[in-house]
This record gives sequence, structure tokens and C-alpha cells, in this order.
Amino acid sequence: MNSARSGNRTVRSALATIAISLLAVTDAIAADIIFVDDFTSSHLIQWVRKHPKAGGASILLDPAYVTASRASGSGGIYLTMYLEVPPALNGNDDYPKRSALKFFGSSSGGIPAAGACVIAEGVIGMFNGATQLNTATWTPVDSAMCGDSPIVPYVVSVADVATDTDTGTAGNQPAATAEPFESVLVKFNSPYILTSNGGTGAFKIGDDSLQTGGYLSVAQFQYQYTAVQGNQPASITGVLDEFDTMTDIVFQLLPRSAADIVE
Repeated sequence: MNSARSGNRTVRSALATIAISLLAVTDAIAADIIFVDDFTSSHLIQWVRKHPKAGGASILLDPAYVTASRASGSGGIYLTMYLEVPPALNGNDDYPKRSALKFFGSSSGGIPAAGACVIAEGVIGMFNGATQLNTATWTPVDSAMCGDSPIVPYVVSVADVATDTDTGTAGNQPAATAEPFESVLVKFNSPYILTSNGGTGAFKIGDDSLQTGGYLSVAQFQYQYTAVQGNQPASITGVLDEFDTMTDIVFQLLPRSAADIVE
């Protein structure tokens, strides 16, 4: 416990330094979005998600849990993972619903498992619409620094976070609350599978078989599921990811393993 407190003091000291340095980066950050108080009263993942215009700033985050991770690229040289603040440490409850952030860096330091508590640092950026920590590195820490409060998936409906709420209009019209759940671990109870995928690629789910409330695209991350139109699993869990194209806004659910889809 003493080591946890010491670690927290070290992190807070670093945060104070970062807050001061950010104020000086006027070419990368507009002055009207810098609030130094946020660095002492809020979890920094929340700050990054609230102020994505702070792109280009190097930042050290408070401890957070890993909810999903994978290696990619030739030889698995890249690491993508999602970090989330335990609800007990989520100081602001207005936005986002839960504080989470995408991480992208080298896999040379290893690939932490889901549930690991880590400290990450890197450069704030945007990638295909998602707020992301780029050229990022991570350090494992004791779970006590994450409050010993594991992440439980936030139960939502497709209507809450749909890829497209109006299938009769060209392009996607994402659900109004999709953005606040970006990178958050979410769960859908009894969704309907709207499209088959033949064992390859993405498929769609909805709150009912008629697509009332639109649909959500479910894509492969670590696990490829064979979807059959008309089936209704007991639940589907995954990270809600934003991955926009050049012409459209796309939210997608990323299951992590077979355990995330309960038949």
C-alpha cells in the first residue's frame, strides 16, 4: 500500500510538470482549452477525451486498466490497446460516460493482458476519428494503483451507440451517445444478429430484428465470430471503437474472445 501511495505521488508530481509544460505549447494547443485544475482534480484520460484538440502534446496518464490489446503489423511490431478508468476513480460523471482511450505504440515492451493495471504515456492525437495516445509506451503497476476495482462492461443498447440510426439515408448517422462511449468496454444483452458473415469479416446487430434504432457493426479484433442472421445471443461484449473512413463515421464493436459472445 505504501508503494502504491508513493507511486501516486510520483505520478502526480509528473502531472504538475506536464500541466505547466502544456501551457507553453501555444503552437499545438489553443489557450482556451487549457485548464490546469483538470490535472489535479480529474483523471487525465478524461482530460484527453474532453480536449482532443490538445493534439501534439506529450502526456503521462494516471494508472488505468487494459480492457483489450493486440499486436499487429509485420511480425507483430505494433501494439494497440484500450485503457479505461475504473468507475470508482472516474471523478467526472458528466462526459464521457466512462473515461477510456485508445493506445498505439511498439510491442517491443510486451503485450499486457486484459485486466492489467498500467501507466501509459505518449502523444495525444487523432486516428480515424478516435482520440488516441500515439508513439505510446506503458509501464505495469500494482492493481492497487487502479483502485482494485475491476472494469465491468457498461450495459447499453444498440440505439445508444449505433453505427447508423437511419438506414434509409445515405451514409451513417451514428447514435447521439456513441461518441461518449468511444473506447469503452460495453455489453449488449440479447441483441439480434441482422446479417450473416460466413465466418469472415464484420456483421450487424440490432435491438430487434427490424433494425428499429439502427444497427451496430461488429468487427474482428482478436476474435472472428461466425454470425448467422436471425440468431439472438444472450449477450455480446466488446470495446466500442471509432474507425472513420474518408467519407463516413463508423462506430464498431470489437469482441476480444469467444467468451465475449455468450450464445
